[in-house]
Amino acid sequence: MMKLFRRIAIVVALFSSTLSGAFAADLNLRWLDAKGAVTAERMLSLADIDKLAQVKIDTSTPWTSGLQHFRGPTISTLAALAPGKVASATVIAINDYAVTLPSAAWEKYGPILATRLNDQTMRVRDKGPFWVMFPIDSDPELAEQHYQSLMVWQVKQIDFITD
Repeated sequence: MMKLFRRIAIVVALFSSTLSGAFAADLNLRWLDAKGAVTAERMLSLADIDKLAQVKIDTSTPWTSGLQHFRGPTISTLAALAPGKVASATVIAINDYAVTLPSAAWEKYGPILATRLNDQTMRVRDKGPFWVMFPIDSDPELAEQHYQSLMVWQVKQIDFITD
């Protein structure tokens, strides 16, 4: 019986380490035309993302306690990596949860793709490796359910839809 428990513990440990680290290095970016055809694709590592201009957002969230410090590139910075005007972005999480973020929202509020929370990389179990974050404390409108639903965590892919 003890051997069985050890085997289960090893499997759980291996599975947990895979979940906490497997996605930490890569973000898939795709640019799609209005018909949904992929026109460009780029895989970015955390190091690639860190080379982009970084923005810091200090805000509280419904999912954390107290003021938090988020850092990462703006969504508009990521959208600009390919030519063409981007109309929206579909942000997809590891669990395939997906939301569409209109360009008007990122132009107005400046959300970021956070790669750091309080200067630390985020593990999958801590809503990482990437988390769309709005400056919630800067505007009461951002505390509404609609905007909270756009703050996807555990992001694995962003599809930018061009005009």
